[in-house]
Amino acid sequence: MKFTNSLRTSILSLLVALLISFSSFAQAPEKMSYQAVIRDADNTLVTNQEIGMQISVLQNGAAVYEETQSPTSNTNGLVSLEIGTGTVITGSFASIDWSVNSSFIKVETDPTGGTNYTITSTSQLLSVPYAMYAKTSGSSTPGPPGPAGADGPQGDQGEQGVTGATGTNGTDGAKGDKGDTGAAGADGAQGIQGIQGEKGEQGETGAAGTKGDKGDAGETGAAGT
Repeated sequence: MKFTNSLRTSILSLLVALLISFSSFAQAPEKMSYQAVIRDADNTLVTNQEIGMQISVLQNGAAVYEETQSPTSNTNGLVSLEIGTGTVITGSFASIDWSVNSSFIKVETDPTGGTNYTITSTSQLLSVPYAMYAKTSGSSTPGPPGPAGADGPQGDQGEQGVTGATGTNGTDGAKGDKGDTGAAGADGAQGIQGIQGEKGEQGETGAAGTKGDKGDAGETGAAGT
C-alpha cells in the first residue's frame, strides 16, 4: 500500500483488501468485486458511514477507466462495491483490454463521504481479471484440429421415417436403332438319333419296263466224246 503525504496528517487511515472474483458463467460479467476496511488514525473502525471513493484501472501508467462510488461501511468498517457499476468519469469498463500484461487498480478514498480523497492505494492485478479476456479469446485464430477420436459404438436404429410422396412416371424413351447382325455361332453338337419309324404300306406295282437289247452269242461249247 502506498500512502501520500496528506495521509500522514489525516486522522484516518485505510486498510485495503482487494478481492476480485468472477462468476463461472459462459460470459464474464462486466464488473468485479472490491472490499476495503476503513480505520482511523487510532486504528478504530469507521463504521456505518458513507465513504467517497474513486476507482481507476491503470495500464502502462495511464488510467484507461475511472469511476466514483459512495458505499456505506458496515458495523465492521467494511465497504463492498462492484467496480464497473459506479458513476463513470472516463473510459468504458466493458472495453478494457485485459490482455495487457500489467494492469493496476488505484483507489482514492475520502472517509467523510466527499471527494477530498486523502487516502490512495494502488494494487497490481496479478492473474485474475484476465478471465475477462477469455470472453473475447474466441475471436483469435483457432488452433489446428486435434486427431480424430475412435469411432463410437453404433447407435440404435432410428424410427422409420414417413413414406415420401410417389413420384410421377417418367416418359418412355425413344426406340433405339436396330443393332448389326451378330456373327454366326459355332455348329452345335449332333443330336441323338431318333426312334425308327413304323414300316410303311407296300406301294403299288410299277409299270413293266421296256425290253432290253439281244445279247451277244455265247462261245461254242466243247465236243462230246
